Amino acid sequence: MDFEIEEIKLFSGRMAHIYTIRPNNSDTTLFEDFYNENIDEFPDDLQEIKNVLYLAGHEKGCRSPYFKPNEGRPGDGVAALKVGNLRVYCLLIGKITVILGSGGYKAPEIQAYQEDEALNAKAKQMIRYAEQINRKIIEKDITIEIDGKLTINNWDD
Repeated sequence: MDFEIEEIKLFSGRMAHIYTIRPNNSDTTLFEDFYNENIDEFPDDLQEIKNVLYLAGHEKGCRSPYFKPNEGRPGDGVAALKVGNLRVYCLLIGKITVILGSGGYKAPEIQAYQEDEALNAKAKQMIRYAEQINRKIIEKDITIEIDGKLTINNWDD
């Protein structure tokens, strides 16, 4: 695989496990990149995203109205965590596991991420990762514990 899945321990808790993706040969994760790209312009929305993730992990699970499902292909689990005009594309696995990708600003005048080149690229990136992760789950190379913790059994292709 050309990426790793890393747990974000600060956000993970008894209700859900929160992960992100680190592309191979990268010093940062996709969620870190998203955060760093948006901190100057949207600090309040980013703080709210962190609050939502903390609550998902520790109190509510991934049920919040902040998670918008069906952002990818039918049945692939790709969703968007949305706060204000920011979107973080992710893979939701039930209500107990979320794997965060990247995202960005969605202008109010556009209806769908496909209308914005940068946002479209981030969503498609998450769709590609989700496809690989879902395949690994089907093949039992990734298992999901009852509490949402991922176990990587075999990652090499």
